[in-house]
Amino acid sequence: MLQKYKTEMLGTFWDSCTDQAFGALSEMIQRDVKKIKPSIHVETINNVPNMLNPKEITTTLVYTLVNGEIKCTVVFSSSLRHFLRLIDILLKKKIDYYDALNEENEPVVIELGNIINGYIVSSLNRLFESKFDFNESVISVNPYRAIEDFDFGNIYKEKVRLLTFKSGFSVHGEDIQGKLLLLLNDNKTDMLLEAIVKKIIIK
Repeated sequence: MLQKYKTEMLGTFWDSCTDQAFGALSEMIQRDVKKIKPSIHVETINNVPNMLNPKEITTTLVYTLVNGEIKCTVVFSSSLRHFLRLIDILLKKKIDYYDALNEENEPVVIELGNIINGYIVSSLNRLFESKFDFNESVISVNPYRAIEDFDFGNIYKEKVRLLTFKSGFSVHGEDIQGKLLLLLNDNKTDMLLEAIVKKIIIK
């Protein structure tokens, strides 16, 4: 369990990250986007699918593997229906025009993930004053399979503990919700805190 002062410092960083990411989403879809219940916890990686939407069988992830001062994964998640509604808006279609992923809309979903997840990577770049490398986002409709690809070690032989940042969002006037997560090994918590403190001192 994180100490309160650590949670507050990490929360300030996460608020800044999500303000930029959700602000960008709002500009792209020309709708107000509300941030919902940001939280920071230490969890085992096997619990990550439960942090998304365990009751929704169509939960879809667009995730980005990031390497640099710290190794982490950024996850942009929603139900497939709500992802497709975002694409309806972006492509100026009637809501619920798309009812499944196809060759036309899947690249748009991935590019949307590249953009939103990229704002989190940019925040890390500024925090550490370095360049984080990241791969093109990957789309998955199986959260339990996706966590195997997050590259945090052998999740079936080791108890992998992650520092998890999570924030939900909703789109005003539309039935669209989702989540944005940043995941990193919990043994990197102090390194992240040191970078945040350094930024505060410089300011």
